[in-house]
Amino acid sequence: MIQILSIVAYSFDGRSRAIEIKPGSVNIISGDSRTGKSATLEVVNYCFGSKEIHVPEGKIRRNVAWFGLLLQTPKGQAFVARMVPAGEGKSSEAVYFKTGDQVQIPEYSELRQVTNRDGLRLLLSSWAGITDYLHEPPAGQRRDPLNATIRHALGLCLQTQDEIAQRLHLFHHSSDRDIAQALKDTIPYFLGAVSDHYVAQQQELKRVRASIKQIERRLSEADSIRGEGLTRADTLLSEAKAAGLTRLSDNATWEEKLETLNAIQRTPVPTSIVEGTDTTEFRRLTAERNGLLQQQRALQSTLDRARSFEGNSRGFSDEAHEHSARLMATSVFADAESEHACPLCLQELSSESAGPSIADLKAAHDYIGVRGGVVETATPRIEFAIQEVETKLAAIRAQLDANRQRTTAVKRSSERLQLAVDTDGRRAMVLGRISLYVENIPQMPDIADQQGQLDQLKRREHELDTALSGETIQQRLDSCLSNVNQYLSAYAKKIDLEFSDSPLRLDVRALTIIADTPDRPIPMSGIGSGENHVGYHIVAHLALHTWFAKRHRPVPSFLIFDQPSQAHFSPDAAADGRDVEKIDKDRRAVKKLYELIFDVVESAGGGFQVIITDHPDFKDDPRFQAALRETWRNGLKLVPEDWPKAP
Repeated sequence: MIQILSIVAYSFDGRSRAIEIKPGSVNIISGDSRTGKSATLEVVNYCFGSKEIHVPEGKIRRNVAWFGLLLQTPKGQAFVARMVPAGEGKSSEAVYFKTGDQVQIPEYSELRQVTNRDGLRLLLSSWAGITDYLHEPPAGQRRDPLNATIRHALGLCLQTQDEIAQRLHLFHHSSDRDIAQALKDTIPYFLGAVSDHYVAQQQELKRVRASIKQIERRLSEADSIRGEGLTRADTLLSEAKAAGLTRLSDNATWEEKLETLNAIQRTPVPTSIVEGTDTTEFRRLTAERNGLLQQQRALQSTLDRARSFEGNSRGFSDEAHEHSARLMATSVFADAESEHACPLCLQELSSESAGPSIADLKAAHDYIGVRGGVVETATPRIEFAIQEVETKLAAIRAQLDANRQRTTAVKRSSERLQLAVDTDGRRAMVLGRISLYVENIPQMPDIADQQGQLDQLKRREHELDTALSGETIQQRLDSCLSNVNQYLSAYAKKIDLEFSDSPLRLDVRALTIIADTPDRPIPMSGIGSGENHVGYHIVAHLALHTWFAKRHRPVPSFLIFDQPSQAHFSPDAAADGRDVEKIDKDRRAVKKLYELIFDVVESAGGGFQVIITDHPDFKDDPRFQAALRETWRNGLKLVPEDWPKAP
């Protein structure tokens, strides 16, 4: 809840003017034309973070340095002020604010920029209680998502002189298509049709749906693994049965089949060869073959190392010859007597510039020659060793070939032995395939826990989806509007508006009022006379703020009406008291409007306040006089005449 306690203007020479406003009451500023009454609404609009200042040109713009508001908020009081743009400027980012339990209106010297317009809007939205409501347009629409702010809420609180008598547009600046659309998007939230936790629920729904997709993907993978794995497991088990490795029933469960495959994989393959005379030669040949294979592996390893050494030796020898060739150039110089003399001119050199002597270089040449010779001497012996190993390998390969021929002959001579060998081969092959399958099968997730979590998430998804569905929100909106429409009809009857005997309703899609007559629905634009237009604007806003106050909705708790009497008569002719008894029809109509406003505000019990800037001054109305805060006549204005312009 935000209500206004004071409207303040500051001059360039340090003076200030404050208009006191009473919370929870009707506040009237009456006065002549061109005194700044209509500018009061625009001052409030500007201090609530409007993009541009709409205060009219003249003394109010050129003779005021800052505008400010003292506000009552749910947590105490706050003072906000905004610098008036200089020259042709349309806006200023210089904003000052101060908060506390009780806040005194600051002096001009205290004003300075402590935040900007965006910061001001965030502060005011927070004080009003606006949560992070995000309206997402329906699928297929190109509009961006919209966050509700104090600026959208303020559109339900202001009625300028031009707007209050409009027949086409009901709300502040709703003639602008973008502003009207933003109001349509946010009014369900301000009415309470959308929960204050709507955004949090939206985010939770997104998280829940993401978790559901993740678990469903895991379960799908598990089903795929189970399905494909079961088929493959059945095939392997059939082969294992044929090879005599298991007797598991075909009706076994997936877990039993997987356990059996693991057991087969861990069990050595039993031999089917039996002891007997017909297998003695086969066993001897098998042992001989194993020995030959071991010798072959050892010789091959020796051969590989020898060839590697040979390659390194040749590389060293080539490098040694290259360095020796470079050092041969020292032979053209005679041995220098001094180690520090130039070998060309024999001039002595300083110790800092001296390099290796000719003798040193010759010694290095001799050393490299000796080492290179040693390597070249050893190389033929390495080549001989390689040839010797290759000869032994060839002999081993020949023995293996002979062994294979004898083994084949033995197997062919005994059908029993051939059968045993084939059986062992099949078993080994099946075991290898089972081992490969078991080692590569993915771990199965705990499906029971996953399924339980999925069921719980789906129940929560249904709850959130129902709470956030367009149908649910529309039902809540219809319920809110039904209550608002009751106030609307009751208030319209009190001031005897045309069609008030028919059911009236606020159409938030068209942002207008509809009278449902027996013949057809009639919108406000189809109702004649300025008196009805003003009346419907006032009763619509009073009905909305009655609802806002009762439901503690995050809308500033004030209404500002500028010139509600304009459709009836000019400034009060009875200001001097001579014509108090001569109240004509227009006067009675205006007094009915004021009486309705007084009654509604009083029935709200301080829930909201109304600020009216108008011409009349009803001397015979005690409530009017009690609500009169200032009368701007006889030179009294919003901005005093002696305030200087900007220096």
